[in-house]
Amino acid sequence: MKTLFRLAFLAAIAFGIMKLMEEKKNWEGLTEDEARYKINEKLSPRVPAEKLDQVTDQIVTQMKARGVLRTEPAVDNGHGI
Repeated sequence: MKTLFRLAFLAAIAFGIMKLMEEKKNWEGLTEDEARYKINEKLSPRVPAEKLDQVTDQIVTQMKARGVLRTEPAVDNGHGI
């Protein structure tokens, strides 16, 4: 019984790590405008409208400092690459 519990616990931890890595990939490589849109979309139900821009600015500043955001939009060369 202990072995089964440990195995289930390790599987839950592995699943959590995989979900965390997947969510991180969704946020990396966005432009500043894309990041602001996603942040506003997620936070608007939780943060009052008058503070939303201030909170978004702080988050985007931190994302820039960490190098998560792209500085310029990707160029579409028509080849899908």
